[in-house]
Amino acid sequence: MKYLLPIFAVILFFVACSRRAEVSLPLDTLKPAGDTAGMTAPHKDTSQAKSDTNTLPPMAKAMEPDRLASFLPKLSGWTPSGEMEKEIQVRDNFNRSRIAQTYTLGAKKVKVQIDDFAYVPYLYEPWQKFKGTYLDDNNDSRTETTTVAGYRAVQSMEKKEPHGEVTVFPGSRYVVSVVEDGADNINEVRRIAESMDLKGLETLQ
Repeated sequence: MKYLLPIFAVILFFVACSRRAEVSLPLDTLKPAGDTAGMTAPHKDTSQAKSDTNTLPPMAKAMEPDRLASFLPKLSGWTPSGEMEKEIQVRDNFNRSRIAQTYTLGAKKVKVQIDDFAYVPYLYEPWQKFKGTYLDDNNDSRTETTTVAGYRAVQSMEKKEPHGEVTVFPGSRYVVSVVEDGADNINEVRRIAESMDLKGLETLQ
């Protein structure tokens, strides 16, 4: 009997160690959501985003929507559809404004939107991945960085639907988006963006 107790203790010790190993393994391999450890590219993108937004000027007062409206395109043959969308939000620590208009031409529909993010850093974050070279080409669509009228831009064209989008960044304050349903190709969407006074918008302060 005196020999059985030490043997039993040894058995319990090994069982406890075995259970501890079984529990610790999956816990050690879990990562919190958004953890990019070991994923070099996403980690680099995040660092770049922080660096870019930190170089923005101090927050400005959001531009009045009526002033932004003067930069909407004059589209020959297209008919404005619905009410012009206007929005402005002014706070002590937050500013933004927006103007948008939808136009139709037969079965085609295009929406042009101008956003003034007034140098509020987090508003620009969704666009940070397009700061450098970007290309995502698959069976459904092609999205890539480009230039429009000399300005940094990103364009996307669906391959199975006639839908194209172009977003232009004139300067560091404004974001211009052109979204067309019924687009034959991405150049059709680009021409609408190029017809706008992007240089004048950039200098609007």
